Amino acid sequence: MNNDQAARLRTLAQGQRPEAPLFAARVLAITSGKGGVGKTNVVAGLALSLAQLGERVVVMDADFGLANLDILLGLSPQFTLEHVLRGEKVLEEILLDGPMGIRIIPASSGIQELTRLDTMSELRLIQGLQRVAETADWLLIDTAAGIHDSVLKLLMAAQEVILVTTPEPTSLVDAYAMVKILHLREASKPLWLLVNNGQNPDEAQETVDQLQAATERFLGKRLNVLGLIPNDPHILQAVRQQRGVVDLYPRCPATLAFQALARQLLSRVSLQPDGFASFWRQLASEDPI
Repeated sequence: MNNDQAARLRTLAQGQRPEAPLFAARVLAITSGKGGVGKTNVVAGLALSLAQLGERVVVMDADFGLANLDILLGLSPQFTLEHVLRGEKVLEEILLDGPMGIRIIPASSGIQELTRLDTMSELRLIQGLQRVAETADWLLIDTAAGIHDSVLKLLMAAQEVILVTTPEPTSLVDAYAMVKILHLREASKPLWLLVNNGQNPDEAQETVDQLQAATERFLGKRLNVLGLIPNDPHILQAVRQQRGVVDLYPRCPATLAFQALARQLLSRVSLQPDGFASFWRQLASEDPI
């Protein structure tokens, strides 16, 4: 995008509300009950694996406290969402081109939460997301960990949610808390469970069984299970080199698991004609969480 095009878009953003976005896009939020479970690695692995299948993927880093998706992939953003919300840039100007054709919307720690924007900032963001998502099949949202209001708002707005946990007891407790809160707000919200960093399939199944038992007994809810991302040393090696494991080690166990995950989601997550429109309507809603 040249300077003249960007200037025209910034001018339009000052006073025009976009038409209702009606294009199809799957909007998927990836979250965790606690930090340190490898959520951002899961986002990167899934994005790259979907791209390998020919899907057009945009990833929005919505972790404003610890924005690190760009670091994980060795990218250095000059501008972030903060510049878009202030009207200094349009979204296309801050987009990062990642490996395998994925595009990343970089966050910036300390900026306003997406659920508490003023009217003009909201307009700038929705216009940009509308234009960007018109050329995307998937909008993946990397949320912050935990059950803060801003995180819950994003999860409720997304079409479906992937909850990442590990076999550790503290991670399981926090994962159950997340399931409970989402269930109480919208029992029909599609929720997928992904066990990360499991030593073997038996350990992963035990983790699933423990959570299923709790959610069925106390919530009357059965979780959709995506499976296991194994404890694979290639992931740490890829992080140290600031590369996606799917890109750097195409045949390692973690990569094969991410690819299986992508195929499963592609076949099981339905395409909504107004997926992005629905996402924004709910995100912009003033209804309390």
